[in-house]
Amino acid sequence: MKRKITLIQILFLCVFVACGSYLGKFYYDKSHTEKEFDELKDLIVEDGTLIDDSDGFEITVDNGSSDTEEPVYADNGMLRRYTDLYEKNNEMVGWIKIPDTNIDYPVMFNSSDNEYYLHRNFYKEKSSAGIPYLDSKCNLAAQSDNLIIYGHNMTNGTMFHDLLKYQYQDFADSHNIIYFDSMYKMYQFEVFAVFRTSVGSSDEFKYYEFTNAENEQEFDEFIARCKRESMVRSDITPKYGDKVLCLSTCSYNTKNERTVVVGKMTSVK
Repeated sequence: MKRKITLIQILFLCVFVACGSYLGKFYYDKSHTEKEFDELKDLIVEDGTLIDDSDGFEITVDNGSSDTEEPVYADNGMLRRYTDLYEKNNEMVGWIKIPDTNIDYPVMFNSSDNEYYLHRNFYKEKSSAGIPYLDSKCNLAAQSDNLIIYGHNMTNGTMFHDLLKYQYQDFADSHNIIYFDSMYKMYQFEVFAVFRTSVGSSDEFKYYEFTNAENEQEFDEFIARCKRESMVRSDITPKYGDKVLCLSTCSYNTKNERTVVVGKMTSVK
């Protein structure tokens, strides 16, 4: 006698297939994203890489690192390590890195469409992960008071997902240095505040509207709210004239919520 397939069994099978498909896509997306950025990293001229000089001889270059060595420049004044990447896409404006996290990516900039790279990759192809990008209101050359970089919070742990870990004091203390290289300079920022805010809420902190202070009072008010809203403690309080960096991502605790990690510029080369 044939066994009848019950409705519950059919539903169970559907759930099993759906879960399998989700997990398959989860790991495929993660692997694809990592491979894509690994290929971009391969285009960076690392310390000790051999290149040809103008006379055709091989020479060794030392690009240094953001925390210890002096930068090496190409003839056009650009940091030598990023020139090959820039040739692939001249909308690249830098590289963001936080040691011991997955945050190690190029940073893009499109002056006419602030969300152009929200769902595009380095090569301007459609991508759900997107790529970190600088707010179009910011000016790297003139050094805006507040540089704002956005990135997706991908559930597979890539992009700016690790920013959510900054809500914990121990993590913030042990990962307090952010390295951001523009195409021409190497910057170092120290984290002093981490806050969450919901876009569109009555008490929203519109951090994305602040790029340049009209005066000292406006700057001080911005810093004061960053610290007042912060989930972690810090002895650092930027003063008028200092430059700060906001790294922003979605956090999903409430509707349209953002997690923002804020650092003060402590070094520039």
